[in-house]
Amino acid sequence: MTPANCDLCGLPLRYITVSHSVNDQPLRFCCQGCRMVYSMLLESAETVDPKQFKETDLYRQCVAAGVIPAGEEDLRRIARREKQETQATDKLIEDGETSPNPSDTLALDLIVDGMWCTACAWVIEKTVTRLAGVAEVTCHFSTDRMRCRYRPDRVAPDQIRASVTRLGYGLRETDKGTTGQHAQRRELVRLIITGLLSANVMMLSWALYAGFFTSLSGDAISKLSLPIVAMAAVVLVYGGGPMLRKAWFGLIHRAPGMETLVGMAAGCAFVYSLYNWLTGSIHLYFDTACMLITLVLLGKVLEQQAKNRVRRDLDSFFALQPAKVRLITDTSPTGRYVSIGQLAAGDRFAVASDEIVPADGRVESGTATLDESSLTGEPRPVGVKTGDPVKSGARVIDGRVTARVEKVGNDTVLGQMIAIMTRSLEQKSAFEGRTDRMLRWFVPMIITLAVGTGLFCIMIGLPVNQAVVRAVTVMVISCPCALGVAIPMACLAGISLAARRGILVREIESFERAASIDSVVFDKTGTLTRGRWHLSHIECQPGYHPATIAAWAAGLEQSADHEVARAIDAYVRVQAITPAVATDIIVYPDGVQGRLDDKIVRIGNRGFAWGSGTPGGGAPTESEETLTSRVFLSANNRPAATLIFGDTIRPTVPSMVDTLKRASREIHLVSGDGDAATRELARAIGLNQARGSLLPSDKADYIDRLKEQGRQVAMVGDGINDAAAMARAHLAVAVHSGQGLAREAAHITLMRGDPAQLLDFFPLSRRVNRSVAQNLWCAWIYNLVSIPIAMNGLLTPLVAATAMLLSSLTVIGNTLRLVRRD
Repeated sequence: MTPANCDLCGLPLRYITVSHSVNDQPLRFCCQGCRMVYSMLLESAETVDPKQFKETDLYRQCVAAGVIPAGEEDLRRIARREKQETQATDKLIEDGETSPNPSDTLALDLIVDGMWCTACAWVIEKTVTRLAGVAEVTCHFSTDRMRCRYRPDRVAPDQIRASVTRLGYGLRETDKGTTGQHAQRRELVRLIITGLLSANVMMLSWALYAGFFTSLSGDAISKLSLPIVAMAAVVLVYGGGPMLRKAWFGLIHRAPGMETLVGMAAGCAFVYSLYNWLTGSIHLYFDTACMLITLVLLGKVLEQQAKNRVRRDLDSFFALQPAKVRLITDTSPTGRYVSIGQLAAGDRFAVASDEIVPADGRVESGTATLDESSLTGEPRPVGVKTGDPVKSGARVIDGRVTARVEKVGNDTVLGQMIAIMTRSLEQKSAFEGRTDRMLRWFVPMIITLAVGTGLFCIMIGLPVNQAVVRAVTVMVISCPCALGVAIPMACLAGISLAARRGILVREIESFERAASIDSVVFDKTGTLTRGRWHLSHIECQPGYHPATIAAWAAGLEQSADHEVARAIDAYVRVQAITPAVATDIIVYPDGVQGRLDDKIVRIGNRGFAWGSGTPGGGAPTESEETLTSRVFLSANNRPAATLIFGDTIRPTVPSMVDTLKRASREIHLVSGDGDAATRELARAIGLNQARGSLLPSDKADYIDRLKEQGRQVAMVGDGINDAAAMARAHLAVAVHSGQGLAREAAHITLMRGDPAQLLDFFPLSRRVNRSVAQNLWCAWIYNLVSIPIAMNGLLTPLVAATAMLLSSLTVIGNTLRLVRRD
């Protein structure tokens, strides 16, 4: 093996390097597990010479056992076996039959972090198997899962975990793989304990309240009150601890929130009750403080469950990034599973049935059927063969392909989509920003009202205990929580539902913007047409040959990223024409100029390439009256050739146009192609307003003129070449073409590449906006009605806390209706 490869499994040492030596001979491994396996095999084989390692029987046993795949067939067999074992184990665990006598053993299912090859899984299995009380254990490298059954009377789960962590691997619970999930479990435990203690406080408080109707001795009051005080203190410190900390930090940072109101209310009730208890008074409100905290915790748990349900589609989308890739190297020509972090541009990888494509690339061999619905929303399977591109995140339905990596990580389509969606989830719309600003003064206003209510009650002669109860009730009844979640929950649901339809929401304000759109401007090429241009033929001027013209055009367009360049590139590849070497290339809005040998060559529209008054520069020819488009080429300012490209209308466009017309939206068509070809397309799909021969700046001016007429305009284009016009539009919609996702200047991107997806987005935006409006009205009406009632003393703190909880749940439930109706 070369120094650049692991001395056990042969993987490249690109990610980490673990150094070790035997008899002063330096060795390097791709992970700690490989080093340990190497040491174990040497020790078991009773040899100290690493050169003799491959000659041992134990090494051959490792190959036979699948620790080191011997060939492609062996690799496929191992992957298939692990998948079958995983499925079988999952079924057995569900049925409770993972051991011959499940009543004697318990199951432990963990995710293992840090495995880099199949040898790591083997080491973990052997290590855990040696523990007394472990009945069976399986560790799968491809799934990062370890499952074992153990006898709890002989070994503890912590001992099993410790035996694995001592090897240098991390462990996570399978159903609590993230910090957020751990926090949810912790909060649920907090709610249960707080609820049980609060229930006991309530029961004892009812016995204490009997003192208002009958005589209770001081000793009886003291005995009843002592356990109430003790349990209420636990509820306040343990159950309300996080809430009180948030309230305190909110106050010192001048950003009070709902926790401030509830914390102050519960704290006031507890301190006032503690004072009364110490002075021998029967007016104790420990039950109020406890139930306030319990109800708020309950509301938070229910809110988090609702958010999880809304985020379910997004979480599934984010989980499309695989952790493993089958890397093909010179030392492993059939492929070997490695961490996704070892994959780099230019590498080769293999994917087979039920695997996720780990990177963007191009197929070099094999055929497969892919499911790209998670990326595009299109459920129809896509077939790929040699030369076809593959996208990260697509699932292989059937077949096997080997592909060359072009982009990895955040540069892939999936990586860019995840980055964009994460960014959009962190944004706030203008409406939400205004609501947040209102909440900044809402809480101080409520505190002022509560204090003012208490002082006013004392001034008019009411007892202090009634004044305190009214002040607490005012603080509790208000519900900034409902106002705070009204917009974010609905927008989160909207982003999730849009992603399910293959629509990437880049700006959270897109839903608000879509509601006011009354005019839609479409670009022609690649938007209403398929944009898959093909160079049908080349018309040359005398003295020029089509092959020469194609070589010149390919040389000028070699670094461009648009349909004309791709069509020319495809043409020269099929015709086996070598692109000419161009220098001094200058890109203009309407074409490209460069130097080829001693010639200045231009390619672009007629005015740019041929100039006015040149031969052929008169009226449109017959081909211009169809859906074909022409690109012109000149040499030394003299016409040289005309390149004729063909395109077809997308089949969904005519029905989409009819639907938008019925919705009373004005539709326009603009294009940089010839005016005649643009108007021909407009007539074919039933449009009256069309303009051709427009530069990018002309399209932007066209949008400005519509806005000056008072129109709310949506611009639909490819997001790159139409960036200037999109920047002027009220709503910018990019029809994804598979190129330059990160560079698209758009509010939303139609990942299926079909403009008819607008018919999905417009109704969805109306539903999201309606949900936002309903949530806000519900929250504001509740507060405007309930606060005056509380100030008049018509409610108790417990009723107020229950009403606050119901207000929040109403907003959350209304948002869940948005998800359930989809």
